Amino acid sequence: MNMRRAFGIVSASILLLAACATAQGGTKVPEWVLSVPSPDATNTWFVGSSSDASGDVALASEDATANLVASIMNYMGARVTVDSSAEARGTLESYEAAVVQTVKSESTGRLSGFAVKERYVSRDDGKVTVYILASYQTKELEKEKARIAAVFKEIDDAVAKPEAAGKAYLSDGRYVDAVRSFIEAAVAATGKDIVNGDIKVERNVNQARAAIAKLRLERVSSPESVNAGSAFPAPFVIRVLAGEGDSAPGVIGASVFVTYPRRQASGRAITKTERLLSDKGGTVSFLPPPPDLVGKAKISFRLDLDANLDLVDSLPTRFDALKDALADDLRGRSIEFDYNALSMARTVPTGLAIVEIGDDGKPLPTNTAQNGVLTALSTERFRVGNAPVAPELLLVYDDAAIIAAARLAYGSSIQRLIYGVVRIESARKDGTSWLANARGELRCVDLVSGVVLYAADKTSIAVGSDEASARRSAFSALGKDVFGKDLVSSLP
Repeated sequence: MNMRRAFGIVSASILLLAACATAQGGTKVPEWVLSVPSPDATNTWFVGSSSDASGDVALASEDATANLVASIMNYMGARVTVDSSAEARGTLESYEAAVVQTVKSESTGRLSGFAVKERYVSRDDGKVTVYILASYQTKELEKEKARIAAVFKEIDDAVAKPEAAGKAYLSDGRYVDAVRSFIEAAVAATGKDIVNGDIKVERNVNQARAAIAKLRLERVSSPESVNAGSAFPAPFVIRVLAGEGDSAPGVIGASVFVTYPRRQASGRAITKTERLLSDKGGTVSFLPPPPDLVGKAKISFRLDLDANLDLVDSLPTRFDALKDALADDLRGRSIEFDYNALSMARTVPTGLAIVEIGDDGKPLPTNTAQNGVLTALSTERFRVGNAPVAPELLLVYDDAAIIAAARLAYGSSIQRLIYGVVRIESARKDGTSWLANARGELRCVDLVSGVVLYAADKTSIAVGSDEASARRSAFSALGKDVFGKDLVSSLP
């Protein structure tokens, strides 16, 4: 018998009993059959009933049990739909089964505070009607109701709570926090039991992107140039703002990455990155170390929203278009400053002391590599000339002894010394030509302060018609095209 039929039967039965307070045979009908008892100080009462025209008490009892359970579940107010989560369905079904078993067995141990108090059977012209009275301690009933309601609400809260938090953050001007909350809501909306999940994903991704769009970096001040090797005359300053216009408020405590160029000990140009936080006005100030590269350069500031990228990556692949757009937005709030690192090297008297060594490790009488460096620097109008230093000092790179010897030999006529050793690492025949590979290590030192301004290890390969010409070409290319050009662009 279905629930609708059962409710109809109990209503008809109560009306009938209201007209006649005694059953067939003169048996007095219990008051609870005529009217469901009102809640008292301890219990809430439930009555279930059902009839069977053939007089089958077992069948009527089964349907009366279902009717009683239905009245309890109706009190709970929870409804399973096609959109309900598996967890919610399972919780409700488990609870309903416990009620059924308690009624059938008349046990009091399955559900705290719930018990079947009385049964009544009425017979009339072969028809049988079964009534069941149950009590439920009100505090336990409300506890179960709250538990089941919480399960049904929990899945929606996984999206609704972070989304609401995101909106609250926006109203407080906390855009960075809002971005995080909206992305968390979008990820939660991908859960298998979320109603209209795809719509909620798109809505929250769009809200996150809108919040990001409100964030911007504004240039405040920066130096335009600096002498290479010298301290910057002023810091680079930006502000992190939320909104458009000059009146937009600064974002407090925003994480910002600043990236600037540096030179490795090997001479290779790299970038370094530091993380800064905006102050109470949204300001970020950065004073880089003295530049060790010459020429035009950039310093960039980027708002650090990277912590959200892992969350974005966890969105399913069907949202790739949204993911890519959101990831681009997260990485895209940046600005750059251009500056020029000026070299004073052209105006500083500089000497050259480069020794070439042969396959046996002994100095050669040639100066091919040194002449190549001299040509490259002279072409760029450097004040440079040869300043020989004892080869035995150069071969062991005794920097202190080299500096002392140069000071003694040349006094104040030179202020810098470029020195080092070059060698041919290999020479081989390749068809009708020869290939030679030259390698060298050069340094440039300030003779006044003793500070090493440049240090690099580089190689060059050249071709010649014979072995000797290939070796000369390799030395010349190493000096002019490799070290020469690098010194021009690197010396402060």
